[in-house]
Amino acid sequence: MRFRHERIDASPPTQRLTFCETTDLTGNGRPDVIVGGKGVESNLWLLGSRTSYPNPRRLLREKTGIRAANVFWYENPGWERHAITDTGRFEVGAAVGDITGDGRDELVAGRTIHHPEVYWYQQPDDPRDRWHERLLTDRFEMYHDVRIADIDDDGEPEVVGLSQAAETVFYYDVPDDPTQEPWPDACCHVLADDLSVEGAEVVDIDGDGRTELIAGTNLFSRRDDGTWERESLAEGWDDVRVATADLDGDGRREVVFAEGDSPAHGTHPGRLAVFDTTDWEPTFLHEELFCPHSLQIADITGNGRPDVYVSEMGLGENDDPMHLLYANTGDGTLEQHVIARGTPSHEAKVVDMTGNGRPDVVGKSFTPTHHVDVWYNEE
Repeated sequence: MRFRHERIDASPPTQRLTFCETTDLTGNGRPDVIVGGKGVESNLWLLGSRTSYPNPRRLLREKTGIRAANVFWYENPGWERHAITDTGRFEVGAAVGDITGDGRDELVAGRTIHHPEVYWYQQPDDPRDRWHERLLTDRFEMYHDVRIADIDDDGEPEVVGLSQAAETVFYYDVPDDPTQEPWPDACCHVLADDLSVEGAEVVDIDGDGRTELIAGTNLFSRRDDGTWERESLAEGWDDVRVATADLDGDGRREVVFAEGDSPAHGTHPGRLAVFDTTDWEPTFLHEELFCPHSLQIADITGNGRPDVYVSEMGLGENDDPMHLLYANTGDGTLEQHVIARGTPSHEAKVVDMTGNGRPDVVGKSFTPTHHVDVWYNEE
């Protein structure tokens, strides 16, 4: 397996890049890349470490009043950059999906600490123009994960969110008029108000025809009366990224957890493990990773079986971050391959960027470096 690296932007307009999403905005059959961020760093970084000195770039913007885009997208091919908005500081929580029913994807994005807003952005006729910003809610704070999915099996999409600062897991029904601001409180359903977690997956995990929500290492299941119950799937795990697939071909999905912020904000090096949903026992793939905040499952090798991709962050501490592929051999084992190294990535996505049928990888750094990258799957 060979992956070719291309840097599509060495100097994004914002720093502390948070979310990375892909969807075909132009209708040419190729996914474009949407990136958001928290704005310019307050303090200057030198030699991989944050200093106490103010960042000149931030001071210049404050003095001149110049505002740069905090959410923007790259047009595929060519990677021309277009602004979506220059307002707000955004967290990882973002998702793309059609919430208006017009056949085009919207972007939902939540703001970071000390900011209660979740916005949704509606495409103009030409996505290269500035998008329409609409307030979805301002009830919670710091949205690390957002999903657009039919969580209650009513045939319509909902907006699902994890608010870390408010310790709330919630979802919103899309109102009849989604352009009203904010969406009515009657559309909001709170599943938990005592849970601060990362990682979300909306999926029928047990195959019973009813959709569940995995939030962190917790499973939310809907009862017959429409209320929700919560079950802990794993104890002693730091904040996780989560993905699911039938990895062993037994007809049941497995759950993969990666401790995306460990050890930087956790208690130990980042672990990566597959959990069998029959007994919730982990099979560890790696126990010494540095902040594996990118976790994806896709058939990367082209053998018809789902593989696991994970990559590490840099954060000024890890000089040799790895991109790992766990290739599915088909006999229940996953073989580790290092497919790239040396370039940190955060919230990377596995998607076919060229239309050749082979999944590629697109991602961006978080901090202190700031860049957007593609790794093309060339064999």
